[in-house]
Amino acid sequence: MNPPALDIDLRLDRAGLALDVQLQLPEGGITVVFGASGAGKTTLLRAIAGLEPAASGRVCVAGAVWQDTAAGVCMPVWRRRVGYVFQEASLFDHLDVRGNLGYGLRWNPKPDVGSADLVSLAETLGIADLLDRRVDTLSGGERQRVAIARMLAPQPAVLLLDEPLAALDLMRREQILDWLKGVQRQSGTAMVYVTHSLDELACLADTAVILAQGRVAAIGAPEDALRAAGLSRIASRLSALRD
Repeated sequence: MNPPALDIDLRLDRAGLALDVQLQLPEGGITVVFGASGAGKTTLLRAIAGLEPAASGRVCVAGAVWQDTAAGVCMPVWRRRVGYVFQEASLFDHLDVRGNLGYGLRWNPKPDVGSADLVSLAETLGIADLLDRRVDTLSGGERQRVAIARMLAPQPAVLLLDEPLAALDLMRREQILDWLKGVQRQSGTAMVYVTHSLDELACLADTAVILAQGRVAAIGAPEDALRAAGLSRIASRLSALRD
């Protein structure tokens, strides 16, 4: 049997939040971490990425141990094969789209990555028409698509997305959600997507993790997980959205 794509056992105590999370997530697909503001969703992503030095426990991704506090292992952020997409697209404004993707490809483990690979990546992700655009001419939705593409360029073991569509209007959000599902199918990259939006949970989730007060309340198929977490009314609303 193949090991889970993500095997996580993390703890972090700080004022206002005690994170204590044990998770085993499947290879491929999109896992949506859902919960109210303050549940610890962003903190969990940051701890997986190595951005929370005080977090202790174990993080194993695609068979590679990134952190094992008991064994004295803590891989630095730059060595973890992780892509992290924030709420605001963090692009290099002095570079065009081609330059931003080229920066991401610099970290690709494949030797001799070149311009043909960059064009192929852009075509696969449906942004080839943006390659020669200046970043400051892109819409919010276009910026986020480029930000996600740049994080996929190094072929990460997992892509972490922290409410990446929160600043977009409904129409652009729906366009990106459909695009993101297609990107996941094309790339096969495991994705962990944080949101408190029921619409995004309904559209994206292969697996749902319900987080409450720093702990996993339930995990599984979205409606089942919501009901197991005592959120039956929200589960019914989700079912209506997915019909």
